[in-house]
Amino acid sequence: MYAIKQFYLKLFNAKTTMKDKTMMCDETKNECCNHADPPWEGPQVIPAQIRRVDNLIFRKINQFARENDVEQATPMHGWIIGYLYRHRDTPVFQRDIEKAFSISRSSVTVTLQLMEKNGLIRRESVAQDARLKRIVLTQKARDLHRQIEADILAFESNLARGISEEEQEVFLRVAKKMQENLREDLAKQGISICKGGDCE
Repeated sequence: MYAIKQFYLKLFNAKTTMKDKTMMCDETKNECCNHADPPWEGPQVIPAQIRRVDNLIFRKINQFARENDVEQATPMHGWIIGYLYRHRDTPVFQRDIEKAFSISRSSVTVTLQLMEKNGLIRRESVAQDARLKRIVLTQKARDLHRQIEADILAFESNLARGISEEEQEVFLRVAKKMQENLREDLAKQGISICKGGDCE
């Protein structure tokens, strides 16, 4: 986010400098000094809006966690629990979570270690390779999943209130395209983005 702000700040300053050459601002008369928000906070800046929605979602999830006494499970824990629950009939390994959530190996390692410490998951060896550890939900996590599943559905319904199915489909297509664009840009810079389940 800091890099985005710096980029827009430079862009804003460059445009302002060009304007200053032809028009001076008379603050005492308030003729041309209606200061707008910084460019990265403007309503039409996509990263700013995504960030705001993200912050509001996390605040809502944290509120739910406090009200239901599940603060030991972070939003990311909840998403991983949901992923493991949906794939409970097939073996899931750490690399699958890295790929599914586009998270680095180190971040997933730390998250899974905390979940294991909190009694939400356990690791089990697989018959074909003892070095591989499949990730399995504990009964505590399954109970927690059932507890919050209905609330998540209600939350998603509330989030999409007043938004037609067509608009939601457009949003999802645009969001997916943005992810693809960002992955392509990162790949050009030599940054791995979870190809083949291997994230760095």
